[in-house]
Amino acid sequence: MSDTSQGEGWWQASDGKWYPPSQPPGTTPVPQGAQGPRLDVGLAIGYGWAKFTENLGSMIAIVAIFFGVTLVFNLLANFVRLGDGISSIFFTVGFLIAGLFLGFLVEAGLIRAALRVTTGSAPEPAEMFSTDRIGPYVVASILVVLLGFVGLFACCIGYFVVRIFLLFYGFFVLDPERRAQPADSLKRSFDLVRGNAADVLLFAIVVVLINLLTCGLAIGVTELATGYAYRQLNGDPIA
Repeated sequence: MSDTSQGEGWWQASDGKWYPPSQPPGTTPVPQGAQGPRLDVGLAIGYGWAKFTENLGSMIAIVAIFFGVTLVFNLLANFVRLGDGISSIFFTVGFLIAGLFLGFLVEAGLIRAALRVTTGSAPEPAEMFSTDRIGPYVVASILVVLLGFVGLFACCIGYFVVRIFLLFYGFFVLDPERRAQPADSLKRSFDLVRGNAADVLLFAIVVVLINLLTCGLAIGVTELATGYAYRQLNGDPIA
């Protein structure tokens, strides 16, 4: 905005001021290098708790499904033994692949619940078994596991760096508004965290401590809090 024209494309509004082509009257230009949204850890955890209690029945069912699937697979795994025959080997490998797929499926279900809640929709327990976008999610998750394995060789520090910077990859894959492909989801999560590394590190530490202190039972709360963090850092509206 200026009292006089500053060049080609500038236009004069009814208030007598001159504006550049891309700036409507009544707005203030954003300074170059201005920081994006900051993550408020306290608000994120508070949001997770508030929305968990607000959708108590559905969220308890979702958490129960998550732990139920995990528990059943672990119990069955105790009875699976690798035998000498080819058929036994194929059965064991097939069982492990099925277990990994179910694990990825219910993990994706938790993310879907967080995405729904943060947009103002009620979480649906049935979505714990939704296969929409599950292929890209599984591929992205395998990439994260492989990167984390490589990170273990850097005195384990690399593993934690990978987990923190790729915290939001699943949200980018499953978010209906973004639907990122596996490799792109990792890059976008890295870029999102890179600009807010200190805040995300603090958030991750708090989430881990909460889950440790509750033996994982607070995973519904912390997943909703992570959904809030994802929305806040992206500048998305949060319901």
